[in-house]
Amino acid sequence: MKHFYVCLFLLVSSISLAQKQHRDINVYFDTAIYTLNDKEKSALKNFIENLGQEKIIEITMYGYTDDRGSDEYNMNLSIKRAKHVKNELIRLGVNESLFKIVKGKGEVVIRKFDEVETDIIRGLNRKVTVDIKTIIPKPKVNETLIQNKLVEPFNIGDRFVLENIHFQEGYAWITEKSFPHLRKLAQILTDNPELYIEIQGHVCCTRYGRDAIDRKTKKQNLSHTRAKAVYSYLRRKGIAKDRMRYKGMRRTVPLGKGAEYDRRVEIIIKNIVKNRRYKANY
Repeated sequence: MKHFYVCLFLLVSSISLAQKQHRDINVYFDTAIYTLNDKEKSALKNFIENLGQEKIIEITMYGYTDDRGSDEYNMNLSIKRAKHVKNELIRLGVNESLFKIVKGKGEVVIRKFDEVETDIIRGLNRKVTVDIKTIIPKPKVNETLIQNKLVEPFNIGDRFVLENIHFQEGYAWITEKSFPHLRKLAQILTDNPELYIEIQGHVCCTRYGRDAIDRKTKKQNLSHTRAKAVYSYLRRKGIAKDRMRYKGMRRTVPLGKGAEYDRRVEIIIKNIVKNRRYKANY
């Protein structure tokens, strides 16, 4: 008997960039000082580190002073503050070419309140505003085996756990990293038109085998809607609807590997029809 081994691999995709984001922070200065104290340096460092995977593409900064001092003095001080923060960001590893605007705006005029309130407001005006435009790269997709082997000839009753097809918690939304796997699954079904399958959706983290609530619809049928999401994807890829059915299994078969793995889909071969002149009966 001749065996054909078909492995499901992730496709290698180039990084495409997501929607632009804006991140901003204000850093503050002591009176008549244009250098940051240790507390503000730490805040700036944490801000940059917390960007995580976001890629900086543009930075705009404006320096300000309080209302004390001459206009000329305040303008020069605000420029020095903006330049100082720029140098701090460069020291933290930000490329100098990313700075679009680095300017001083001079003083911020305020209404006079009582002495305490005025001092507080002046302290908030001795600042540099930092606006950073970023993009979040889509993750690189590595060539990773997601299924051991699908062996032809297939057998009725064969069950395949698609462990690398995941969903956003609480929703039937398929995660982006799952689509290369689904494309491979669609290709296998296209190459093997005799296969008739059942798509079973599973959920995690419920008691007594109950289904979970789909946060989008507020209905307790999340395993059903997850199975339908995979079915709908395969339909869009041209797999005939008479070859597939979908079913929600609630939380009746946890895998014991953790919540992420219980939010899963399984494919069961329900029938094999070599001669497609008639519909499968299952």
